[in-house]
Amino acid sequence: MGTILFYAIIFWVLYKLFAKFKFASGGSFSNRRAFSQDEAKFLVALLAKVAKGDGRVSELEARLVSQTFDDLVRKTGVDRAELKAIFDTEKELVDEAYEVALEYRQKLHLDRQTAIARITFFLNLAYFDGEFHPDERKVIEDISRGFGIDRALLDAIILRFEQFYNAHSRHYNRSQNTHSPARRDAYEVLGVARDSEFGVIKKRYRELVRKYHPDILMGQGESEEVIEKSTKKLQEINEAYESIKNERGES
Repeated sequence: MGTILFYAIIFWVLYKLFAKFKFASGGSFSNRRAFSQDEAKFLVALLAKVAKGDGRVSELEARLVSQTFDDLVRKTGVDRAELKAIFDTEKELVDEAYEVALEYRQKLHLDRQTAIARITFFLNLAYFDGEFHPDERKVIEDISRGFGIDRALLDAIILRFEQFYNAHSRHYNRSQNTHSPARRDAYEVLGVARDSEFGVIKKRYRELVRKYHPDILMGQGESEEVIEKSTKKLQEINEAYESIKNERGES
């Protein structure tokens, strides 16, 4: 399975997971509690530690982090370059996760429900490459202690997360073994002529990604049904674009 297809499927599984925990925050970062620039910086610092918890930041994790930067910039006006600098610094200081989490909770008076929501998002990142490494779990345990979340509650959150993730992964694996209809022509999917310059195709692809990206739609408060349909559409768009790139020898 190609990276793009894997990414689209994993995003949908994790979206469903995040929606299951929306009681804690209202979903994504569009919760009722206003996000400040200071909180955005704390969040990025902790994301860096989770992402580097297993010793490396995978391509998929980097994509989710980049989308989070975009979301935070859009909602708080914080400088993206500053978030990137914080991420690059903090990912080399994984052992300080507890101290940063404690400072986050104390300075911003983090309430319990919001703390649970943040832990859930960190779990999203930890699972994003398909594996929950023991070192990533340790980082999340340190953050939970800083947030004042006891071990029993954290274990319960992780258990629910794993059960839901595994159930959807099994469902996806079963669906991969069933017959699927023939794919539509790649150029038709993107709505471009076959003789279009690649630059035109690339521009059209980016427009469609912005239109159908589930993270953007989730931030806009769209329904679960709309997001599910858009995720499937985005998968088709990604496959079409990859097909044209391969056909034309583009990197």
